[in-house]
Amino acid sequence: MTREGKLEDEEGMKLLRKWYNGPTLIEALDGFVPAKRDFEKPLRSIVTDVSSEGKNVTVRARIVQGFVRASDGVTVLPIGDNANVVRVERGKAEKEGASAYSYANAQDKCQSRDGLKEIGEIAEIQNCVLAGEIAELTLSGIDVARLSPGCVISHRHPSLRPKVKRRFEARVMVMDKLAVPIIRGSQVLLHMSSIDVPAVLSKLISSERRGDATPRQNPRVLSGGVTATVEITLSEKLVLEESNQCKALGRFVLRRGGDTVAVGLIDKVL
Repeated sequence: MTREGKLEDEEGMKLLRKWYNGPTLIEALDGFVPAKRDFEKPLRSIVTDVSSEGKNVTVRARIVQGFVRASDGVTVLPIGDNANVVRVERGKAEKEGASAYSYANAQDKCQSRDGLKEIGEIAEIQNCVLAGEIAELTLSGIDVARLSPGCVISHRHPSLRPKVKRRFEARVMVMDKLAVPIIRGSQVLLHMSSIDVPAVLSKLISSERRGDATPRQNPRVLSGGVTATVEITLSEKLVLEESNQCKALGRFVLRRGGDTVAVGLIDKVL
């Protein structure tokens, strides 16, 4: 580098430091902390595709928490049918374009807890997939006609399964550009994962605008830009879970007439 080039760089850095005190790009990349993968929680795997393979069924699924191995017994919800995992193929989705970050070494994220270290070691065993991965699972003992995208694969034990319900209480944020206000009884389309289900806002519990000191109880309408607590009733039972327990099964979008009117998080399954 020439002396003139160094002087130009120094002048540029002086100007930059007048308004920016943050890290450099390299420092930011070095300090990046990957999202926590919930290995220690009960299995939750969302089915995205289904195909028949002889007497067995092959599903492509996203493991959102926990882990699953070949020979595990599982339950498919909301239908409630039991199945056995015959084979798993991990890393296949990466070849088809998924982010390589999804397949980072599990042990790198498990150094602070002995339980997670043990699960990280399990991940190295053939036929085991962990939270954060997309895999193909071959299931036996279940009818392919009973499965569809949006089904959830979980543990068989009832205490480790998510709830299958129609009603829940949620916090929603209403979109700013809302053409028609939301009232009690408004019909919407609830989108969660790959499922769309008709729903009704059966109760408006409270609402709050930015800057409000206290929430307004039992509002008549929800206009654009408010945050509200509501009760929603679905037309059919879905696999639901509080957002602080499982983010993938606890967040949703409300649509009406093709437009998104609100996004929300489930606080309580009723």
